[in-house]
Amino acid sequence: MTTIHGVVPLPTDYDHVYAFDITGNLDATGMGEMGQILNAAFDSQPGKINVLLRFKDFDDSDAGVGINLSAIKAQMRSLTHIARYAVVGAPEGASGMISFFNHIIPVDARTFDAAEEQAAWDFVNVAQNVA
Repeated sequence: MTTIHGVVPLPTDYDHVYAFDITGNLDATGMGEMGQILNAAFDSQPGKINVLLRFKDFDDSDAGVGINLSAIKAQMRSLTHIARYAVVGAPEGASGMISFFNHIIPVDARTFDAAEEQAAWDFVNVAQNVA
């Protein structure tokens, strides 16, 4: 697959799992494209979905991605449409933020080091059918 402004959709083995590579080229357009994919998934899946983000060649200095309406909509809808959220190889700041928000939002969010990628896939490949 090709990069969409820093977002590369990844193939998955299950309909309820959506995965993306996130690169240092990520920009507001890429965030919007990913938001559109997730919003379509929220509309088409009967239950909650699981999401895996795998960071590649990304660091804290790449975090100024900008704002996109589709991305914001997907972020808000994710609170009720995502069951499990895994992040692999996140920059230090992002990893801490995910750990913090995991305690206050109704999504089981976990971070994994790059070496733990298989554990992240195992985490999101759990069957979901939570309405």
